[in-house]
Amino acid sequence: MLPGASGFLRIPHSFSCAESPADSNIRTVSTGAWGPEEPREDEVTDQGIYEPIPQPPGYPVLGNLFDIQGAETPIQALLKLAGQYGPIFQLRVGPNRLIIVSGFDLVDELCDEERFDKMLGPGLLSARALAGDGLFTSWTHEPNWKKAHDILLPNFGMRAIRNYYPMMTDLAMQLVQKWERLNPDEEIDVPAEMTRLTLDTIGLCGFGYRFNSFYREEPHPFVASMVRCLGRSMQQQTRLPIGNRLRIREHRQFHEDTTYMNSLEQ
Repeated sequence: MLPGASGFLRIPHSFSCAESPADSNIRTVSTGAWGPEEPREDEVTDQGIYEPIPQPPGYPVLGNLFDIQGAETPIQALLKLAGQYGPIFQLRVGPNRLIIVSGFDLVDELCDEERFDKMLGPGLLSARALAGDGLFTSWTHEPNWKKAHDILLPNFGMRAIRNYYPMMTDLAMQLVQKWERLNPDEEIDVPAEMTRLTLDTIGLCGFGYRFNSFYREEPHPFVASMVRCLGRSMQQQTRLPIGNRLRIREHRQFHEDTTYMNSLEQ
């Protein structure tokens, strides 16, 4: 039987959605810790109301692991698969099952907070070791989720955004001036520069701290630690659980990075 031939989409109240940090039009959804529940017996007898969810052919045990690893980043792999299999498809990575949704109509439906809730996928669960139970890394039933929501909401209103504008313009000008000083034949690492701009903006607008990334040959130690931790969270999603446990040096570096960042925050 083809992988995914028995997969059908159900939308109970417990259905969850989690937004990918890299692309707001790609969502992973699940009804439990990881995958949609199996159809009940009464549902199986009337499968005409469901359409099978497409799934790329996989391998025993590994499932679709290589499909996720077949691009430079996981989000690029998902975008490629969405182009092949349509706005909704499913993947299996080891014992874990994922449903991927893309396209405005389906993503807009999943954003209905009365029917769907946030799910903490492997990346966000891993990030809890760094950020704790903050706005993005907490379940919505946890007390700190509402606290963080109430604290941060005023800071994203129209008046607050207007106050950020001069600081954002200042940082954007630093980036442009750096590029202006380059020779015509010099290359620009655009993703790295956008990462510096993003973190500098968060640091200055959110905390009144300047990382001065565009005046450094090497990134600020806090930025370097943050990028390593976020990269680790992303890469863990493309490996089997046993592969993550065996990366002793990576775990040691992650502990050092989180300890350093927490010491600065205090």
